[in-house]
Amino acid sequence: MMNLSAALEVTRHVVGARLGVGHPLYLVHALTARCNARCGFCAWNPEFYDAKQQLPTPSIKQLYSDARKAGFVGVSIWGGEPLVHADFEEVVRHAKELGLATNLVTNGFLIEKKLDAIIPYIDRLSISVDHPSSLHDEMRGIKGLFERIVSATRAVRARAPRKPILFICTLQKANVDPATLRKLVELMDELGVMGVFNALREEAATEGADAGLAAYSPTRAQLADAFTQLRALKQAGWPIVNSYTHLDMMQAGPPVYRCHWPKFMLPIEANGDVVDCMHWGTRPIGNLKTMSFEQVMKHPRLRALAGKQGEACHKCVSIHRVEISEVCAGNLEPVRSWAMLR
Repeated sequence: MMNLSAALEVTRHVVGARLGVGHPLYLVHALTARCNARCGFCAWNPEFYDAKQQLPTPSIKQLYSDARKAGFVGVSIWGGEPLVHADFEEVVRHAKELGLATNLVTNGFLIEKKLDAIIPYIDRLSISVDHPSSLHDEMRGIKGLFERIVSATRAVRARAPRKPILFICTLQKANVDPATLRKLVELMDELGVMGVFNALREEAATEGADAGLAAYSPTRAQLADAFTQLRALKQAGWPIVNSYTHLDMMQAGPPVYRCHWPKFMLPIEANGDVVDCMHWGTRPIGNLKTMSFEQVMKHPRLRALAGKQGEACHKCVSIHRVEISEVCAGNLEPVRSWAMLR
């Protein structure tokens, strides 16, 4: 477990590095648009990201090399479902050999089959878990998924006891009740993992259209009650990573903050689109098939997102956007939660 002083030092180093290079430091890369799950609430509309158009493996490796040369310190690999990518091990080995910190976001179904790649090359494992029972299978559209996640988590713990593992829960109608939330944190504690709780991401690739989330979204009152309970559970010592800052802001209503996320994170889709996060999926900054990484770094839209235009936006409700923005604004309370990661 990272202590507070170490977390503060990491924060100081990252913020200082960002001020030194003047561009993002961390890739958020959708390795593939392919997925073996069928989540009804998934915000990433497949019409924007044709799985057949994904970057070839040599281009992905070049992207990581170019990013590292430019001073990037890490990559979060997601999708789609990254573990269905045929060259997953080759890609993550390359990232690790470059010295990039690696985070994997996965639905968990294929973890045990890919342990020989995950254990040595993934620094932090983030698994989507929305319910502490087989109801999770229905929510994600994969039969047997919940039991596979539990088994895989134990398998990772057996081989790498100190590897940080996060369960990421998307709050929705089916899991905001007090009993379910309590059972979720009890499961996390039993398995030795930390938990992150997020509201549904309504800012995604459906700009100006119905995101289709009404069937899944809890009411504002239900969501407020859920974050109130999560705050109490965190205060009681249960393994919840969300800072009190994020929990309080979500309890009070949609968070209002000055967004600094684009200063640090560069999202890239599976097809090579460099994402304009204010218009996710509809107005990419460019595409790595037709422009170099160096050109991307000099793009005026990237500078605008890291400036007043980006800071004026606060559509996103995720812990990542809120907390990094609050820390950049001088609120260091979230750093105490980051220090909990183990």
